[in-house]
Amino acid sequence: MKVLIHKEKREVVDGREFIVAKAKQYFVTDLSKDVHTLYGTISQQDLSKPSGSVIKSDNGKEFFLLDASFIDIYKRFRKLPQTIPLKDIGLIIGETGINPQSIVVDGGLGSGALAAALAHIAKHVFSYEVRDDCIATSEANIKMIGLTNITVKKKSLYDGIDETDVDLITLDLPEPWKVIPHCAKALKTGGFIISYSPSVPQVMDFVNELHKHDQLLYLKTVEIIERLWEIEGRRVRPKSTGIGHSGFIVFARKIRA
Repeated sequence: MKVLIHKEKREVVDGREFIVAKAKQYFVTDLSKDVHTLYGTISQQDLSKPSGSVIKSDNGKEFFLLDASFIDIYKRFRKLPQTIPLKDIGLIIGETGINPQSIVVDGGLGSGALAAALAHIAKHVFSYEVRDDCIATSEANIKMIGLTNITVKKKSLYDGIDETDVDLITLDLPEPWKVIPHCAKALKTGGFIISYSPSVPQVMDFVNELHKHDQLLYLKTVEIIERLWEIEGRRVRPKSTGIGHSGFIVFARKIRA
């Protein structure tokens, strides 16, 4: 898979700067065919050139050719409603410190976005899901990105967790508090629980249940707001679009066996 990038082009006319060609990216999955773009056609032969090559379309427009990285493919996942955005996934990874030796249990697979991001770092991710449509979508996404360290289980976490000595458990479920007793058994001492919920009542019920378990320590609840900015010369201003509320992230940790 490849990524074609056509950079933004500007020209100065009568002392004023104008955008004459907008930046554009094309994600190419079939390297056996020519690619048709807004700025002309890229030949199939040029797609075999090394990453970082500058190639031209049939009307002379320049493109940068890159090998598709993990994040390029990840951003092309088929997303289902309530998919956890990257801004929240980044915090989960950063705050829990997962690494190539980590074992993760993921509750509520959805489109597989969180599971894939975790599996890109962790040793293995075990994902629990009860909906057939979610399993089908996530397995297609996982196959596209080439991950082999995700095990999908058609099972509800409300009924228990098969794994033990787990480093991280993530919960994207309607009633995550019901899984807390299972988490206490499955986690290794020092392991983390993350609950991701869109509403305050869910957060309240989860945190109140946490306080009933002496093995577990409630750490904090966080909401991440992403604000995009426009930078054009000396003119700097926030964009009118961005990502506001997506969900609340509750962090907890197992502190004793």
